[in-house]
Amino acid sequence: MTLRPGGSPSPNPEQQQSQQQYQTQPYQSLGQPSPYQQNPINYSTRFSSANFPQGPPVEAGSGQSPVSASNSTPNPFADHGSRSRSSTVGGQSQHRPNDSAGATPLQPQHSGYVTATSSRPVSRSTAASPPNAIPGAAQSRPSTGRSPFSTPISAPPRQRPAQILLINPNSTRSMTDACLASVRPNLPANVELTGYTAPYPAPTAIESATDAIMSTEAVLRDLAKYAAPNNETVQNFDGMLVACYSAHPLIDALRESYDVPVIGIMEASLYVARMLGGRFGIVATGARSKFRQEDSVAAYGLTHFYVGSEATGLGVLELESRDRSEVLKRVAHAARVLAAKGADTILLGCAGMTDMVRAAKDGVREEDGTRKVNVVDGVEAGVQVLSALVGMAIPTSKKWIYKGERDGRRARGQNWL
Repeated sequence: MTLRPGGSPSPNPEQQQSQQQYQTQPYQSLGQPSPYQQNPINYSTRFSSANFPQGPPVEAGSGQSPVSASNSTPNPFADHGSRSRSSTVGGQSQHRPNDSAGATPLQPQHSGYVTATSSRPVSRSTAASPPNAIPGAAQSRPSTGRSPFSTPISAPPRQRPAQILLINPNSTRSMTDACLASVRPNLPANVELTGYTAPYPAPTAIESATDAIMSTEAVLRDLAKYAAPNNETVQNFDGMLVACYSAHPLIDALRESYDVPVIGIMEASLYVARMLGGRFGIVATGARSKFRQEDSVAAYGLTHFYVGSEATGLGVLELESRDRSEVLKRVAHAARVLAAKGADTILLGCAGMTDMVRAAKDGVREEDGTRKVNVVDGVEAGVQVLSALVGMAIPTSKKWIYKGERDGRRARGQNWL
């Protein structure tokens, strides 16, 4: 050890060289390559990057969908085949700074040194110093030599895709096709979505309590035929989604009749809104639906977070029959009014609005073109939430309220289903 002119000890050259070798070659002493050199494939899909070889994004509600509506098939089950999308990134290497000579160090994207080659965060203490770094700055922070982030994991492939049945409780087939088309671009991997349209005498639109009861009876009777011993089509589904923006009585009826998870698009969007914002508002169709939505929000116990509903003055079927530009203007205006009331999340309050997300987003943009208010489509929220429930493999509880009704009905001698 020698003393510098200022009296501070100078490090031993042999000790300094040993420390440098330990820091720059952590795996050479073991005589084997690092785990990252053995398996350089990047499985991280948390952020979009150039590693994803896909076309231009298709925004939900933009109307630009690869699904073409078809009204020629009388079968209520509209099976469009697999919607599975590959979520792995192939052929892209992800390097850590000290694994090999010449590896480009990953720097924070705001540092201005080197553009990050991966979205996976890397500890600053393990990154090599850039050329214009301040000498001695790295020694001011403790270095553990290990990143706090673990290696990404992925689920093993499923033996078969998850089967979800989207139930449109009204008899308008074009609305079912519109729902399928709007959610297809963002459909989760390993999920197949099948559409079902309620048969006659189900109403063409559900705008009252009577409409809801009639549609429930029509769907229950019709699905019972497909659940017969000789045709167990319904039993093949892993979850059911009721595509009506209300506390539809069909939801509870299906929970009683089947074991798989059953949810509605309204409750799914409400829970998503609570997780993404502080207050939400709903774009309604007519004034009647506005009051029904207020009652439904109260039944779900979320009135405290609800700024209200804003009616467009249109009926359910008028969303398709009226002039398109007029409909979109009304939806945008309603979204803007709700945002002015304090809503930071706007919910589209009808399955027929599933392709009007962009209009609502344009309605809540700031003067500078930015947008801070979220817009949630109930159909897409329902598909995503139900897919998660199916993945958890937890059935509907049959202990109390959703106990099967079949045995009690048969005990009364009522075998009408």
